[in-house]
Amino acid sequence: MAGIAGILVPSSDENSDFLLQKMSETIRHRKCSTYHTLNRNDFRCLIVGGPAMEGPDDEIFILDKNPDLDFAEETDDVTSILEIFGAVTAIIDDQGVNLIRTLDGTRALYYGIKDDIFVFSSERKALWAIDIKQTEVLEPGQGLTRTWDGQQKVERFATLEKPPITQVSREEILEALRSTLEASFEQLRRNAKCAVLFSGGVDSSLAAVLSAKRSEDIILVTTRTEKSHDKTAAANAAAQLGLPLYTVELSSEIVWKTLPELIYTIETSNQMDVEIALPFYLAAKKAAEEGCTTIISGQGPDELFAGYAKHVKTFSEGGTRALEEQLWQEVSITHEANIDRDAKAIAAHGVESFFPYLDQLFVRTALSIPAVWKVNPDMEPQRKVIFRELAQSMGVPKDVALTPKSATQYSSGSAKLILTSIMENVEDFGALSKKRAARRVQGVLDAIASEKLPV
Repeated sequence: MAGIAGILVPSSDENSDFLLQKMSETIRHRKCSTYHTLNRNDFRCLIVGGPAMEGPDDEIFILDKNPDLDFAEETDDVTSILEIFGAVTAIIDDQGVNLIRTLDGTRALYYGIKDDIFVFSSERKALWAIDIKQTEVLEPGQGLTRTWDGQQKVERFATLEKPPITQVSREEILEALRSTLEASFEQLRRNAKCAVLFSGGVDSSLAAVLSAKRSEDIILVTTRTEKSHDKTAAANAAAQLGLPLYTVELSSEIVWKTLPELIYTIETSNQMDVEIALPFYLAAKKAAEEGCTTIISGQGPDELFAGYAKHVKTFSEGGTRALEEQLWQEVSITHEANIDRDAKAIAAHGVESFFPYLDQLFVRTALSIPAVWKVNPDMEPQRKVIFRELAQSMGVPKDVALTPKSATQYSSGSAKLILTSIMENVEDFGALSKKRAARRVQGVLDAIASEKLPV
């Protein structure tokens, strides 16, 4: 597990060690415990993170990454760094502090300024811990330089360009998808003990199949309620794949107990984010208890291959170009809308996350596919048509690949159970109808958040 936190202050600041200690304690679940210090003129930079490489003239180079993944040769060259999957980098040299976030966006980096203090960290809560409430996020493909004398510049080194729609055959595009996805999963070390966030749907089933071909020790973990769709789907799919399935069963009591820590962990009380993150958070906890070091997520295919009902509507009403543009817009913000939340929920239990479907070559290939190969209103299921075909060609049983599935918060039952839990535990809610209570859920989540999150 890795994380990073740092602070750049005037050398005369006597509180710098104390401030960094508070930040590192806040993200101690990320197990970043190696301290580095560099002085220049009248300024001092302190960083806690993983092992560092030292260059000439005392430069420090820290790459915050998942140790269960294989990377290309590490270097401080910006172009090479941006090609690494799932990393952020801090380089401290004669110029100052240089921060870089790779283009895939699966690892976040936040920063903030207060008086003469510049700080950065893998999570916002580390900045909040030292009373810096106004935070910024480094976007994927961006670099930030903070000079020793306080000058700051943010530059974009790489951009996800919208690819043109391919003119090649369906067979050629399937082969391109296969090869790029195989390459993504090849990054997984064979000696890593991994868990797949598993629902029994096509996304997580394909992730399980490909992970099992590389990792020597893999389990499936599902979180769901007793009557949820995922109970039967996950059990049936796991049996067909021949992989061990571990189940976390949700209850009203567990949900109510978990909500405060979950909201603090994902740094938001937005209702949809809480509903989605809840099963991931508890699944990661179970995986950590079983000794897993990396959680593999199936996040991505819904945005890449049109997996939601709204995509069918867009296709039916607006046609091919409308859907292709919609998918492009959704993929462009998925790091902000989905990945940052999921990664924090997973990291809370000291395990790494891996999002293989967000490998940039796979993403570009998927976005180049015509919408008519992704959605077919005359088929069942109507969505992710070519992706289901891909999954079957790579080893997912046909009935698993073609099983329709709703969004996580509905298939796992977490959305309904959060409402039930609130009605059972919040005064006066028990007298409300479910419909009226549902309209007040966000207010309860906000009240819970006010205990720890900045207002």
